[in-house]
Amino acid sequence: MLLQLLINGISLGAVYALIAVGFAIVFSVLKFSNFAHGGMISACAFIGYFFQASFESPPPIIVTIAVTSAAGVLFALFLDAIAYRSIRRHRSPSIYYFLASLTISILITSLLNIFFSKNALAYPMLFSSTTFDLGSLKVSRMDMMILAVSVVILAALMLLINKTKIGLAVRAVAINPDTSKLMGIDSGAIIVLIFSIAGFLAGVSGVLLGCKYGVYPDLGQTMMVKGFIASLIGGLGSLGGAIAAAFILGVIEMFWTFGFGALSTPVMTFVLMLLFLFIRPQGIAGQFAKEKV
Repeated sequence: MLLQLLINGISLGAVYALIAVGFAIVFSVLKFSNFAHGGMISACAFIGYFFQASFESPPPIIVTIAVTSAAGVLFALFLDAIAYRSIRRHRSPSIYYFLASLTISILITSLLNIFFSKNALAYPMLFSSTTFDLGSLKVSRMDMMILAVSVVILAALMLLINKTKIGLAVRAVAINPDTSKLMGIDSGAIIVLIFSIAGFLAGVSGVLLGCKYGVYPDLGQTMMVKGFIASLIGGLGSLGGAIAAAFILGVIEMFWTFGFGALSTPVMTFVLMLLFLFIRPQGIAGQFAKEKV
């Protein structure tokens, strides 16, 4: 039973990691928490659902993820163009980013609630059998698919950030966008790349969450809280810290739910965050985040 819960917790943490990294990568460069990310996840979940359901014989889920991720990138760039670019151009305080992202998130969720009911829509069946045997364990095929996709994407992203010239440019802009311009780095292009990555992750998260929990307007908002908490515990702006915290949070949540029930889980999550920030406010990464001014 313990191993079963551990596997399920790691799978849950993998999705939290995708969401947390979506937060962290924007914060690392622009120093604000993009709360519109939750609304984007919900919108992408619906896009993925309608794409998958539009075929008599549904395409492989990887095709749906690719299409939805592309839509997520376009959506993120659109939001940046209409909301965030003007704020950057005028070097406005971070409160403007917060208000803009919160307004966008509420608007997206409200529109989804208007056009769609709160009843969850189920993705077409992906597997003929929902579980497979691993020794004495019954392992969910859905959980394994989610874990595999998440790990591959997170690994590719970490390689991009830590092992390529593009990643070096991203890290340079995150440290000091003005100085990086003097070094020949186009910080504007890097910011576009950052929003593209965040949109891509929203697309992947939307499909994976939709497959597991069904699609409904508040899906992204519900999961956004977990991703934000993970990025906070990991250290805002730290991708590695966000990933580590997300997996830890997923495992703890799964064991807690098994022992004490699902109703108390949100309370436990917030208490865990407050305790961690009281003990180690800089997060797992060990660095304090600096607010954009």
